[in-house]
Amino acid sequence: MIESIDNYIQLVILGLCSGFSLYKAVTKHRRSWVLITLFYMAFFMGSLYWELFYIFRGSTASKFYVAEFSWYVSYMFLFLFLKYQKDPDALVPRCRIKWLIPVIAGGLSIYYITFGQIASNITSAILMSLIGMEAVKGLCSGSMRMKRVYIVTLIFFFLEYLLWTSSCLFEDGSVLNPYYYIDMLISIVLFVLLLCAQKALRDEVTE
Repeated sequence: MIESIDNYIQLVILGLCSGFSLYKAVTKHRRSWVLITLFYMAFFMGSLYWELFYIFRGSTASKFYVAEFSWYVSYMFLFLFLKYQKDPDALVPRCRIKWLIPVIAGGLSIYYITFGQIASNITSAILMSLIGMEAVKGLCSGSMRMKRVYIVTLIFFFLEYLLWTSSCLFEDGSVLNPYYYIDMLISIVLFVLLLCAQKALRDEVTE
């Protein structure tokens, strides 16, 4: 029951975010909105497959390659959005702290590998490292327009790893499992990310 509630909340939020960003992409004709739309739509498709599998099979898939592939694609679009939003003329100072991101991602992926699925864990570590490092570099650059986007992206980064870690530590489907509440929090963070991205893009136009 709690898993379905978690999934429905995420699907509703991702569906709203996808619809809104698609509207912006169509009306604004901007590459940034296209990337944001693709990020939310890919994430939505992964979550939709997860829930449909649960509905028709009555259990969570032990190996969910379709959902994982959708989420990997969404990570890549988020990375491209962050990369594209950088000011090409801005001088980015040396930001050594960014290397903490792949250390965290790599270290946790080694832990996750002990539970299986080597390729998927390595892929997740690479893509999430790209996202996290881009967000940290953005904060180091001092960009005020994108500051909130970078901060929320890092929150998303750490919540995803907290979610994956909780899935390794807690395997029961009870309402006390923190996995479901972390996942709901991620859904809220994704909604906040859209609001921050909208403001950043609006400020870019007015500058």
